[in-house]
Amino acid sequence: MNESVKGILRKMGEDGPLHQDRDRWRKRAEEVASDHRSEGDKTEIQKKHDHFRRQQEFASRLGPAAERLPVMTSEEKERREKAKRPIKQHQFEGPIEKLIEKYRDLEEVFKHFSLGQLMKYELKEGKIYEKGELIYDGEKLVKK
Repeated sequence: MNESVKGILRKMGEDGPLHQDRDRWRKRAEEVASDHRSEGDKTEIQKKHDHFRRQQEFASRLGPAAERLPVMTSEEKERREKAKRPIKQHQFEGPIEKLIEKYRDLEEVFKHFSLGQLMKYELKEGKIYEKGELIYDGEKLVKK
């Protein structure tokens, strides 16, 4: 029935939907009150059990869980895989001398440093420093 019609019937008298609504709410309130009273007699384990039982009962009203899961098409799976950015992992490729020989460009050398090398060396004005001391001047390694 339409809500506006229900509203009119409620105002007309006790014998209509208003009476049914009151009965329904009274029954529900009595159920809740009886559950609340019986909760005091239960142990914590029984209370937890009842809580999970009510959760499962509610979930069963929704239908099987497998039917509620979204099913992705192969195109959606491919799109999702492409959208994931690869995580750059800093792995040790070799000592700084080997990296300089291999890549030549200092910016590229620093991209291939391990985490430990990044903490140890710093790049300033095209030169590499270790603890404030120059170790590579842009053309050749400076011996310590």
